[in-house]
Amino acid sequence: MLNKHTQLYLYERKYLVAKMLNMIDCKFYVIHNLEERRYNNIMYLLEKNNIPTSKIEFINHPNKNELTFEIKRKAVQRNAKIKDGWISCSYKHYLAIEKIAHGNEEFGVVMEDNVGSFYENVYERLSKYLKELPTDWDIIYDSVWGDYSLLNEEIVTSEKLVYKKSNEVTKNINGKIISHGGTRAAQFYFVNKAGAKKLYDNFLPFNHSADMWMNDVLRKANINSFWSEPSLVVSKFNNKTSTNLNLRENFFYILKSKYHNYRLGI
Repeated sequence: MLNKHTQLYLYERKYLVAKMLNMIDCKFYVIHNLEERRYNNIMYLLEKNNIPTSKIEFINHPNKNELTFEIKRKAVQRNAKIKDGWISCSYKHYLAIEKIAHGNEEFGVVMEDNVGSFYENVYERLSKYLKELPTDWDIIYDSVWGDYSLLNEEIVTSEKLVYKKSNEVTKNINGKIISHGGTRAAQFYFVNKAGAKKLYDNFLPFNHSADMWMNDVLRKANINSFWSEPSLVVSKFNNKTSTNLNLRENFFYILKSKYHNYRLGI
């Protein structure tokens, strides 16, 4: 039996989350590869964070073995040398961004299905972002990758969560590249409609995985990007890549894909 103080805390927290849910007009788009374990895990996390199913949409297709000639011709640059798994993932990010740019909600979250856990309640964190972000913000990236304090940009303090991120390549004192631009991988990002429109208008055709390609898009469209520190996402659910095709299972698709790539110069 919970004591009265604990019951009151849980009630107030539940009330606060419900209030923020109504305040933040946001939909969550999950980049998914149809793996059941990943689906079950991400749904558990989202439900645990009080996110209603009406605000969740999975981007399930096209998968790495479903790419058509037309999709590749539309989405991929010539001489890109990019494997089908990356094409599928990047194109799904594009579809999610399109939905935010043309959707009814004011904000959108795009997240990949390998998120393992969150530092705190998602709505609480998004609310904190909105309080700290400037009026001209476009996007804030969040993931287990990277440490903002190592980037020689703003000084990280306990007084804030949001930090401006340069869209240029960042090097350390030894000249080693430690960040290729404004993205912090593409595991979780929060974007407003204006930012999504800029991404959408400049996303195709791409030549790399979504996280790397978006660095070029951020620079081209002069998108105002930010990072969070500490990050909301604190672990990965599955470190095994899902972008590689199985030769035995996908033999005939691989042959067709190689023929398409040859015709398109990919």
